[in-house]
Amino acid sequence: MASRTGEGGGIRAGLTLFGEVVITGVLVAVLAAPLVTAVPALVAGTAHLRRQLTGDSVRLADAWADFTAAWRTLWPLALAFPFAVLLLLWNLSLAETGLLPGGPAVYALSLVHGGALAVLLLRIAARWHPGTHLGTAVRAAFTDIRDDLSGSLLLVLAAAMCLVFVWMLLPLALLVGGLLALAALGVEHRFAARAAAGAETGEPEDSAAVR
Repeated sequence: MASRTGEGGGIRAGLTLFGEVVITGVLVAVLAAPLVTAVPALVAGTAHLRRQLTGDSVRLADAWADFTAAWRTLWPLALAFPFAVLLLLWNLSLAETGLLPGGPAVYALSLVHGGALAVLLLRIAARWHPGTHLGTAVRAAFTDIRDDLSGSLLLVLAAAMCLVFVWMLLPLALLVGGLLALAALGVEHRFAARAAAGAETGEPEDSAAVR
């Protein structure tokens, strides 16, 4: 009986998490509709999902407060993001025409740049808290990328899988924000856990993270 209860509790917890990921995805999609608000929308969605996982308040009013705070501190990055995406798409489309010399190399480099941009934004979203300045968030994100290369690769795979989902079925775009937020928080938790384990065994943090 105890095992059944535990199994039922695990199923309920999984369904609750899935529901919150869906809500987060819709929330991010709505807030990101003007495009220039995509970065603060993802940041606010990640903060909202973090509160759900830690048992804190998950009111929409708190998510809106996070969104406005993220816009105030991250607006330069928010404004630059749509232009970076448009430039990336232009390079990819130009490389696919076959008219550009070195097209395959340009295509490959564009994919690498796109993956790096996705990782940077997800690292920033995981690191941001109300009151965090843009420079602080960017420096912390670059530090995480350097110290947790395997986690950064996982974020690239998460972003790629989200693109595949949207390519397969466009309405799944409503879930992308929640899935990316979950991936960002999962990788952050994984890195923190490995660093803590390395500290307990006397290993350096970077060796524990690479393992």
